[in-house]
Amino acid sequence: MAKRKTSFGRPPLQKKRAIAAVTTTISELPDDIICKILLRISDIKSLVRCNRVCKTWRNLILQPHFAKSHLSRGSLPLSLLLYRPSNARTNPVHFGILELNDDLASLSRQNATLKFRSEIYIRRNCKKGEVYVIGACNGLVCLRVDKDIVVCNPILPGRHFVLPKLPKLAQAAFSSFGFGYGPLSDEYKVLTCTVTSENHWYNTTLNIFTLGRDNTWRSIGRHNGQPFPGCYARGGFIFVNGALHWMELGVGSRFLCYFDVENEELGSLSLPCHIDVLTHLGVLDDFLYLSDRISLSHVHVWVMKDYIQTGAWRLKWVVKLQCLNVPFGPVLPVKVLKDGTILLIFNDKFLGSHNPQTGVTKRITYHGVRFWHESIAHTPSFLCPPWLK
Repeated sequence: MAKRKTSFGRPPLQKKRAIAAVTTTISELPDDIICKILLRISDIKSLVRCNRVCKTWRNLILQPHFAKSHLSRGSLPLSLLLYRPSNARTNPVHFGILELNDDLASLSRQNATLKFRSEIYIRRNCKKGEVYVIGACNGLVCLRVDKDIVVCNPILPGRHFVLPKLPKLAQAAFSSFGFGYGPLSDEYKVLTCTVTSENHWYNTTLNIFTLGRDNTWRSIGRHNGQPFPGCYARGGFIFVNGALHWMELGVGSRFLCYFDVENEELGSLSLPCHIDVLTHLGVLDDFLYLSDRISLSHVHVWVMKDYIQTGAWRLKWVVKLQCLNVPFGPVLPVKVLKDGTILLIFNDKFLGSHNPQTGVTKRITYHGVRFWHESIAHTPSFLCPPWLK
């Protein structure tokens, strides 16, 4: 008697044909399904690769609703935006993006950085102080490039917006810029504080430019009908809680000013009474902080968590630099890891970590992250407003 052949675990031929008949490739999926799949991507490198797969995926990723949904979900982690200006007319500005994950061990081993070549150029004889990053918001970056203010998205090369030149900027004794966002109006704005000298007197002027709406700068130099006090905006502007913040140093006084981006209103907050001269503003986990470097070996970090209620400051950390041989400059916290370790930026260039429990501070070295001009904390996105062309 002939043995009957069996095929355990294999579907019959008819079932195979039925499965083959209903098999669908990813390219045949509806756009809304592809969007839901892409929205789940949680690292910038993978999303950049998807952006380069085909025109269909690229068009979906560049849609405003996709970029806003991806940003609101917090899909991409905080990153370190590395910036290197051009050194000739034929060599454009370069950006690098280094993801800051919560695993300190993997951070130390990481050696790959996404690099983007822009279409922004700087003349060869440009002064060093005329080229720097003003700020970043929702993936968009604002730069001071020579005498121009430029807004771009680093991961979308070739797309940038150059603001009209600000009157009297060339004659300014000092100027500082800020970049912020109004969520209700969905508008991005650039604020500048310009200090001019006339007959041995210093005049402070605040001007604002709304991207995509204004064709010129508008003056907002008054508060409650009176000229806004102060003569020197120090350390640039920091955007948090819907407002741009900066430090004003007056004659025998210093205080913290803010500008509500949405309502375009000015105000002031108190400062800790025990702060030294070298103090820098920053944002950490959506909280405003002050980094006060009191010596070569110690940095005090003050945090304001009850911003709306009382505006009170609390001394959060004392960072010991030990024998790191870090030059006397700003030490800025950028992220608190899950285990409580703090990631720091030294002098706008170097990355390090501080363990509050052990008091140990270390410097983190990466391959391929050398010779960058400066770096800031940044959450990348694929936002591409209509005015960014």
